[in-house]
Amino acid sequence: MFTFFKKYIASIFLLVSVIAGSVNIDILNKSISYYFNLQLILIYLFKISNPSLNFGKGVYLFLISIINDSLNGLFFGTSAILYFIVFAVAAFQSTIKLRSIFISEWFSFGLSLILAYLAYYALISFSGKDLIFLNIFINFSFTLIGYPLLWFIIPKSYLNNAIR
Repeated sequence: MFTFFKKYIASIFLLVSVIAGSVNIDILNKSISYYFNLQLILIYLFKISNPSLNFGKGVYLFLISIINDSLNGLFFGTSAILYFIVFAVAAFQSTIKLRSIFISEWFSFGLSLILAYLAYYALISFSGKDLIFLNIFINFSFTLIGYPLLWFIIPKSYLNNAIR
């Protein structure tokens, strides 16, 4: 049982974060997912920390995105596009790095967020729903600021013990 947990720790954390992100915990009358996107941080960090990780060749990411879309009332496929953009940038970054350099990883995470949020904005705009740019900017900013906190915790404590 413990070996199973160690082997699939990234997938388990991602599933828990999707379910926890859909729970209505309000801060200043807004849900937590309004402020930051923990799933994007986790996908990026787990892929950077373990380059051989592929989330079941992308099938797991797609299934998690369907769960996220249905729990949060998004169009099906919206989260999948965001997840795969961040995953692709992390996969590219993990293949070119020689060692873990925080600044370059954080910069590439910021670029992946810009690409993901541009795609999100385009998808929502094409659907005809009104979207407030300030909401996207707040979510982008706090997600980018939250990355360093998790960068020091996740790779150091959890993934050093994971089966690779």
